[in-house]
Amino acid sequence: MEEYFSAIHKMEQAVMFPSLLRGVYMEQQDDTSTGDFGNRDLYEYYMQLKSIKLAVEGRLALVNESKHQITSREEVQENGEEADLEGLLYHHFTGLYRVLTHLTRKANALTRKYNEIIGQINQSEITLTW
Repeated sequence: MEEYFSAIHKMEQAVMFPSLLRGVYMEQQDDTSTGDFGNRDLYEYYMQLKSIKLAVEGRLALVNESKHQITSREEVQENGEEADLEGLLYHHFTGLYRVLTHLTRKANALTRKYNEIIGQINQSEITLTW
């Protein structure tokens, strides 16, 4: 999860002008991080990644504040929950890890593309001044 938040933070720090991402699409490459951007422009992905980050941060704060803990197996059975809690935790953790890994790759790819755009803008400004 830390890697995900780090990638989003780097993206937020790098992308000073999100409007530059409007109408820019990720080229299809063999790289798995860029293969699933679909038909939406990078601005839409930027906004999506930021909103997911806010939602995850908000949910984590709610979990930390609520402190709902079941302390014994008897309490679990009293609540009618007879599922294998360890198995459920593993299932959900694995799913969360996959999603966060996927979003981390998208954030890194978006950041690289934004840096390419800024580099092209800077290069064209340099050639115009000569």
